[in-house]
This record gives sequence, C-alpha cells and structure tokens, in this order.
Amino acid sequence: MLDRRSLGLRHSVVFRMALSYGLLFLLSTGIISTLFYVGTAGLLARNTDRQIVTIAHQLEQTRELSGTGALVQAVHTLLTDDKDVETEVYLLLDPQGRKRIGNLTAWPVLPKANDHLTRIHVQRLGRDSTSRLLAHRFGDGSLLVVGRDLREQHQLEQMILSALAIGGALGLVLAVLGAFLFRVQLRARLALIQQTTDDVSAGHLSRRIATGQARDEFASIARDINRMLDDIERLMDTARNVSNAIAHDLRTPLGRIRGSLEEAVQVAADPQRLRQAAHYAIDEIDTLTGVFEKLLQIAEAESGVRRQRFEQLPLRPVVGDLMELYQPAAEAQGMQLTVDIDGAPAVNADRDLLANVLANVLDNALKYAGSGAHIRLSIRQDDRYVAIAVQDNGPGIPPDVIGRATERFFRVDSSRSQRGNGLGLSIVAAVVALHRGQLTLEDARPGLKVSILLPKA
Repeated sequence: MLDRRSLGLRHSVVFRMALSYGLLFLLSTGIISTLFYVGTAGLLARNTDRQIVTIAHQLEQTRELSGTGALVQAVHTLLTDDKDVETEVYLLLDPQGRKRIGNLTAWPVLPKANDHLTRIHVQRLGRDSTSRLLAHRFGDGSLLVVGRDLREQHQLEQMILSALAIGGALGLVLAVLGAFLFRVQLRARLALIQQTTDDVSAGHLSRRIATGQARDEFASIARDINRMLDDIERLMDTARNVSNAIAHDLRTPLGRIRGSLEEAVQVAADPQRLRQAAHYAIDEIDTLTGVFEKLLQIAEAESGVRRQRFEQLPLRPVVGDLMELYQPAAEAQGMQLTVDIDGAPAVNADRDLLANVLANVLDNALKYAGSGAHIRLSIRQDDRYVAIAVQDNGPGIPPDVIGRATERFFRVDSSRSQRGNGLGLSIVAAVVALHRGQLTLEDARPGLKVSILLPKA
C-alpha cells in the first residue's frame, strides 16, 4: 500500500491549507500596512498644506490692512522666531522681481498659478530643497511665496516604510511559523484517523478513533466515523451470522432429502416407498423455496419498489380476514386470541405486505407463546399515527437478545432444533420501514409486545 505520508507537498491538502493560511496572513498584513502608510503620509501632507495656506492668508491680510512694510516685518518675525527653522520657506519679491526678504537663495521656476500649492525644487539657505510652495501675486506685481521644506516629512515617511518593512518581514516569519504549526497540528489529528482506517482495512474492525473530551470539528468527524465503524462491524457480524444460518438451514433439509432418496433407492423395488420419498423431497424443497422467497420479500421491501402499489387501506377488513384464519388455529392450541380496534383506522399501505406483516407477528405469537396463552391484537389511532400492537403472555424473548430479534436468521434457540428460519421479524422490520413506520419489540413481563407505528392515511 502506498504510504500517503510519502506524497509530495503539492499533493498534500494539509500543506495547501497551511500555505493558504500563510498567504492570507501576508495579504492581510500588506493591505493593512498599505492603508496605514497611505493614511499617515496623507495626514502629514494635509497638515503641511493646511499650515501653509493659513500662514499665507495671514500674511496677505497683513499687507492688505497695513501695507508692504508691515508684510516685510511679519515675514522677518516668522524667520527669526525660532519656530520651524528647519522647514519654513518664505520669499517676498517686489514688482520688478527683486528679493526683498526670504530664506530662498535660488528658485529656478516659481509657481505661476496664484494661490496654488506646488512641489518645486529650490535652494533654501544655500542647500537644495524639495519644498511645498504657495505663491500669491498682489495687484502691484509683487509676489509672496510661503512654503515648507519636505525633507523632514520625507524622512518620517522613510521611517514609516522601514518600520512597515521590518513588520512585514516579522509577519512573514510568523506566517511561516504559524503555517508550520498549523500543518503539524492538522497532520497529527489526521494521522489518528488515518491509522484507524488503515487498521480497519487490515481487518481490525474493533479499532476506533480516540476523541477524548474534545468537541471540535475533528472530534465530530471522528465520532461519525466511529459510529460508521460500529455499523460496519455490526453488519459484518450480521452477515457472518446470516451466512452460518443459511449454511445450517440449507444443509439440514438437503441432508434429509439426500438421506430419504438414498434410502428409497436402496429399496427401489417398493414403488410406494419411492413415492413417499419423492413427496418428502418435494416438501423439503418447498421449505427451502419458502426461505428464499422470504429473503426476496425482504430485499423487495428494502428496495422500495412496492411503494407504487400503496393505497388508502382500512385496517378493520384486513384484521377480520386474519382472524378468520388464525382464530381456529388458536383455539386448537388452547389459546385465546382477542382483537380490540379503536374507530376506523386507515393507513397508506400495500394490502398484501401489511397483511403479511400481521400474519408473521401472529404466527410467532402462536408458535412461541405456548398452550393456554392469551394473545391480544389492538389498534389505536391519533391525529397523526396508527398504532398496532400484538401482545402475548408467553415466555417472550430474553432482554439481552431482544434487540437482535429482527436480524435475518436470528433465533433465540441457538441450537436451531425448532422448526423455523428466523426471517419472520426480519420481513416485518423491512415492510414497516418501507411504510415509513416504526417497529418496537418490548418485554411485556411476561410475554412479548410487538408495536408497529404507521403514519395515518
């Protein structure tokens, strides 16, 4: 057998699940990091633009209210107040384009659009600078430029990117570690199931998956598999018992037939003896044929093909016909057979099958209840169901084997010395299941109570 653990990783569901978990983790981390970076950088840029616009408007109002001299003084104050020394950008040009005040030493191209923020490469205090500038041209042609050097903002953005890169690397390591641990734990749980299925395949039907007190999905699956294995073991035992029963029930009558024919051949001169042997053989063969017919009835009922013949069936006439047949037999054995029917119960059923069910139950009662027993057939109904019960006060079935009474060929008489084949209740169970009903066997103390619950028509 090929060891499933030797399969390549690309064929491993566990590996693919772990890899998917890792990729999902990395994707989530990447999206969150991107949103954080974009949000942070955007917030810094918006704060810078808001500060530039606010100062520019204040300076414009100063010139409009107090003139150019006051504007020059205001710019000088801003340049010498020791605030934003590393980032502030100011420039005031007269109408001829000459510098009156400011900390820009070179400006290749100044913004042409009035009151419009622009990113421009300039020289600030003799050093190259990428700055965010806002220019305003007054009516006399003079130009005011207010801005901020973006070097510190760029440095902060680089720090954020570096932190996110380190976090991403750590996230990758954690994702790989988490995927590995996920794979190890998942394979450990699956290994228990695999080991059990391998043992069962090797013939150890009693093996089960240990679940402990766990209540997770794997424990639920394990319990389902254990229940399935219980059913398989039970069915295997049933099949084994059925095979043994068939072998016994066929061998005995075949042996009697062979013995009778062999004895008849030895005294072949007696025609009467030959006829008796032939009739005996025919009777025994009929008995074997009856066994196979019952097996076919069970198979037919379990297949469900007879449901097409269902009809609304009143039970009183069916029970009346059965009483005409079984009342004399009960009286002949010194038994009392009584019937109690409530109202006019009716079910959706196949008449022949349901009559066969009741006949099998009454046959068992007459056969095993014993002389002088009381057998009572009662039928009750409610809004949804019709309940049929056949109860006797005979020896019944031992409680420890009553659950096996519907198994094919099961007989309380393990020596199988009594006549019968153990198929009667098996047929009853199959037909009741076909009718969507429920069969229950109960210890009546004394006796046996057979209850059949069928949906009301």
